[in-house]
Amino acid sequence: MTAALRPRSTPELAELLRSRPGRLRIWGTGTRQHRLPDAGPAAPLHLAGLDAIERLDAPDQTCSVGAGLRREVLDAELARHGLELPLAGGGSIGGLFASDDVGAVTVGGPAPRTLVLGMAAVLADGTVFRSGARVVKSVAGFDVHKLLVGSRGRLFVATTLHLRLKPRPRAAVWFVRSGLDAEQALRLFVQLRALAVPPAALHLRSGGHGASVSGRFAGRGSFVAGMLRNHALDEGPPVVDLHLHAAAPGEVLTGLVAPSRALELLAITGATTPFLLHGGGRFECALATAAATDALLGKLSTIGAHACIAQGSPARRGVGTQLDPGQRRLCEGLEKALNPDGILV
Repeated sequence: MTAALRPRSTPELAELLRSRPGRLRIWGTGTRQHRLPDAGPAAPLHLAGLDAIERLDAPDQTCSVGAGLRREVLDAELARHGLELPLAGGGSIGGLFASDDVGAVTVGGPAPRTLVLGMAAVLADGTVFRSGARVVKSVAGFDVHKLLVGSRGRLFVATTLHLRLKPRPRAAVWFVRSGLDAEQALRLFVQLRALAVPPAALHLRSGGHGASVSGRFAGRGSFVAGMLRNHALDEGPPVVDLHLHAAAPGEVLTGLVAPSRALELLAITGATTPFLLHGGGRFECALATAAATDALLGKLSTIGAHACIAQGSPARRGVGTQLDPGQRRLCEGLEKALNPDGILV
């Protein structure tokens, strides 16, 4: 592997890119490299030096932070001001948004794309640009910054993110109900998801040892207590592991399914297959072999689900269901316009 590059400012990064250093793979401080396709002979571009909290406007509930800032550092500072970033996941802030591994963790909840107000970034040729604004109410041009979410760092290098925050709830309790079969768990999952005020986070896990539903209610103390009581839910530990893991030669498939069709997905994966479903519809399945993964990918279109391999051999990561032709053309067009020489991989 080529020697790592570690810029400590936007001008330094821009100058580095203008020097045409060859193919680069962006690394945050998480990291999620084991869930990305093979980068081949690419130099690691570490953004840990871009880790400042540049601005925190508590009354406006917004902040501006470096892409290399670690999530727990931001959380600690926001807690001092009674605020939070309503998004699941850890690692660096830039990596959290660029990967978009989980999406919303509840129906109607904030997704990463809705929380990015603007950014400063650098194109692969060293051109510095800005998009969006630091405030919520703005009409500052095209929302180019939204392209960061899910881009996996292949379009440009984000250096500063302007984020929307929210007040910390008065009370919040994590809950769990375990010892269920898959059908019972899905029934409870859908029931909680359909509440007038659904849980602030909602997750379903199933596999060889049964199924469970867990999540978090937030709001007034009386509301939180009432939800636990009315739905016979026990207090439980916070959900911190948001992904499935598979030992080689197994693979993890990640995708999107309508919760109303999750039972059909479980039927074609098998009751003993490890399965994880988040409240916004993102799911993961851990398959024992590549052949089992390919067989499932071939069936997903029958239930309107889409997925790709997130964990497996480097050459297999990113293989998935067929993209819509229009979506494929859009993705190819964006890469051609923003990363024409394939420097960011």
